[in-house]
Amino acid sequence: MKIGIIAFSGRNNMPYLKYYEDIIKNEKVDYECVFWDRFTNGKTEKINNEYILHIKCLPGGHKTGKIIPMLKYKYIVEKIIQKEQYTHLIILTTLPGVLINKVLLKQFKNKYILDIRDYTYEKYTFYKNIVDKLVDNSFFTAISSKGFLRFLNDNEKIISCHNISNTDEIKAAYDNFRNKKEITIGFLGNIRYFEENRKLIDALANNPKYKLAYVGRPNVDCDLEGYCKSKNITNAVFKGEFKNEDKPKLYKEIDLINAVYGNNSLEVTTLLPNRLYEGLLLKKPVIATNDTFLGDVVKVNKVGLCLNLDDRNIDLKIEEYILTLDFDEFSLNCEKMLREIKKEQKYFCEKIREFLKL
Repeated sequence: MKIGIIAFSGRNNMPYLKYYEDIIKNEKVDYECVFWDRFTNGKTEKINNEYILHIKCLPGGHKTGKIIPMLKYKYIVEKIIQKEQYTHLIILTTLPGVLINKVLLKQFKNKYILDIRDYTYEKYTFYKNIVDKLVDNSFFTAISSKGFLRFLNDNEKIISCHNISNTDEIKAAYDNFRNKKEITIGFLGNIRYFEENRKLIDALANNPKYKLAYVGRPNVDCDLEGYCKSKNITNAVFKGEFKNEDKPKLYKEIDLINAVYGNNSLEVTTLLPNRLYEGLLLKKPVIATNDTFLGDVVKVNKVGLCLNLDDRNIDLKIEEYILTLDFDEFSLNCEKMLREIKKEQKYFCEKIREFLKL
């Protein structure tokens, strides 16, 4: 057995990959990863058991500009699969699965895992039909949000997984920040959702009670830093890309986790991001958006605050939440939700082990 893990971005964007790798290593199975560096052009390189494709295709921007890079990606990935003679595959997100669907359906029927982490082009019938076939012919398909069932067909092969880190470094570090002179609302990850974050920034612009921290690489269509400079907004700070192992240190400086998204498409209304789980693990409240699956989860489990971003009193809503937050009750809510998540993760890991015994 030789497994190929096919990714659609760099390792740093996929903390959940560790679940697969830990189990594969523990079972002493041979495997390789194929990553895509989407920020530089260059020759494909192989370092130990990792292929890295260097094909520039920046996140955000116009989708037609991504066609040629994606076709290059497809060609190289298929070449690697044939060269390395993988017997089983793990496909991370639907886009690489759709791009190499003929190879999967012809050579790897019931010998691949499809791992779905977001909504992409399922609104297009041809794309949705391919995804449905890929789910049908997978060993199992993992989804990171039950919100995805809004665009996926019901299928017995679909199981839940979660964008939760399983590293020992992520530990609770919450404290009662109510009386701090300055409360930090932090966004960690690829910086996107310009319009939603602009509204949040405008609502708290130059308010001495709050600092808005954005840590990560911005999408090309999300120049929040430029916006703040043009408006002379000084309480928003921007830092560059970070590594996953830096998260615990970075989160020590954050009081509330910024997870605001729009609610105008399935792309943003169905997902559950890493930040939700990081909030649960670190005991830090999450700020979400109304009319999203994330918002529903936050409200039902009482692990944060949901905002209407068109509300003129966003600052007052945040202040009221902070003043009335029962930190002990909040901590218990986080623990309760984590227990349910860990049950589902245990089953997810059991299915991976079954896959390795094929």
